[in-house]
Amino acid sequence: MDSRPPSISRPMRNLLAGFYTSLLGSQMVPVALAFAVLASGHGVSGLGLVLGASRLPTVVFILVGGVLADRLSRRSLMLMSDGIRAVSQAALAIWWFTGHVPLVALMFFAAVEGLGTAFFRPALSGFIPSLNEPASLQRANALISFGRSIGSLAGPAAGGLLVAAFNPGIVFVIDAASYLISVLFLLAVPRDTAAFRAEPTRVLADLREGWSEFRSRRWLWAGVLESSVVHLAGLSAYLVLGPQIAADSLGGARGWGFTLAGFGAGAAVGGLLMVRFTPRRPLVLAMIGSLAFAAALLPLALSAPLAVVVAGAFIAGSGLGVYSTLWETTLQSRIPREMLSRVSAYDWFGSLITLPLGYVLVGFAAPILGAETFLMIGAAVAVTASTAVIALPDVRALTSDHAPSRHSVP
Repeated sequence: MDSRPPSISRPMRNLLAGFYTSLLGSQMVPVALAFAVLASGHGVSGLGLVLGASRLPTVVFILVGGVLADRLSRRSLMLMSDGIRAVSQAALAIWWFTGHVPLVALMFFAAVEGLGTAFFRPALSGFIPSLNEPASLQRANALISFGRSIGSLAGPAAGGLLVAAFNPGIVFVIDAASYLISVLFLLAVPRDTAAFRAEPTRVLADLREGWSEFRSRRWLWAGVLESSVVHLAGLSAYLVLGPQIAADSLGGARGWGFTLAGFGAGAAVGGLLMVRFTPRRPLVLAMIGSLAFAAALLPLALSAPLAVVVAGAFIAGSGLGVYSTLWETTLQSRIPREMLSRVSAYDWFGSLITLPLGYVLVGFAAPILGAETFLMIGAAVAVTASTAVIALPDVRALTSDHAPSRHSVP
């Protein structure tokens, strides 16, 4: 019996090439943006506002993105998203090199990035199954996760070095170019067609249908709720307070870049593991991976040296690589293809809705209560929420012995 993993189709390889390229560029931007805000004198409150502006459009429009991705060509939506973000980042780069960019403008360009994400993510989730046989679905998702990991590894490190050596503007130029390259690779992927509909439906009817599919599975909405609270209490504290702690005691942009690179290296390891390993109970292992995020928060809270902070980020990243692969594969194999983008949009909506609030809350309250307090709370929430989901019978009973199909599997 052939034990080799199923092969990946040529269209999927083109998709991955473009996806990897755009991720490398976009993962440089958080470091550049963070230190652009801090260098302009806006502090952690300004950084919280910019990060909040980047996520708010995603939350507001991602359900619409899910509906459109189930109605229209998913490839076309992805092309539109990457094209808009390329133009936006090019405009930001030109402004940066020709004059001072005010905080409100940084918030605007961050919001355009978030808007593009709102349409790209549901389309990508729904597009992947159409490019792969069911047997190769987990491997395809593992390679998507691996790409995110490599971007998270190389992007922040390169971004930190470029900001330290030059200025944030060069990072914005590279990001714009990476989106254009992604567009070229996407054009080499065959255009998909919208799902057949016997009769046209309204957007609200599509949303209700997707919501009914979403709420009918306790493992699904419980996992999304877990992500929501971890993002509110943990991820927001990590991304807002981390750059300031790095600026104060970890070597500035280089230190934060290496920390995020450690996170990405761990995620790459977790993603590669999932290329070949199929666990018996995927969601149990996924939630254990999510629980590991506490390892990124505790060293920062305890003022640990940079090596320990990077090691904690590596452990947390490994958990994320495992979590994201198994979660996406479970979703794609158990949700009907014609509703997958809408259900994926509800997944992203529920997971991200608390993030803008978390960014702003941490940015304004941390100077009063202390960064260490927020980081410790975030670690406790990550452990508690993930453990609570693992305790659900639906999660423990869900196994990977179901063959993926176009039909719904509860």
